[in-house]
Amino acid sequence: MAFSGNNTDTTSLYSTFKNTSGGTKKFGFLPPHGRELAADEEFTVFGNLVEAMTRFERATDRRHHQAFIAAIENGDITVIQTPSPTLLDITTGDTKQIELDNGSLTVVDPSWDPSFSDSLEDVPA
Repeated sequence: MAFSGNNTDTTSLYSTFKNTSGGTKKFGFLPPHGRELAADEEFTVFGNLVEAMTRFERATDRRHHQAFIAAIENGDITVIQTPSPTLLDITTGDTKQIELDNGSLTVVDPSWDPSFSDSLEDVPA
């Protein structure tokens, strides 16, 4: 988990992927220049992977996007988490994030909010 000051949890700002290929495999699309992952190893990147692997070189970006889709379709990589959508309530002015809890979608205060009062010990790893 990534944390910054004031008991702030920034985990919801990251994407996590897992090598589910059954062996060690190199994923050329993982930033910054490809990454070799052991079987069942996870890799975390700030933000959304599609944005992180986009380098504004059309041919390279297209190959990376195609390789990512192929890896998912082949079962070589699994998306564990991507950044939670953050929405502004235009009536109340509150900012909320979408969270999945026991199969139900709910809204919660953003995890990076300085008023986040849970202790770090209570946050699941």
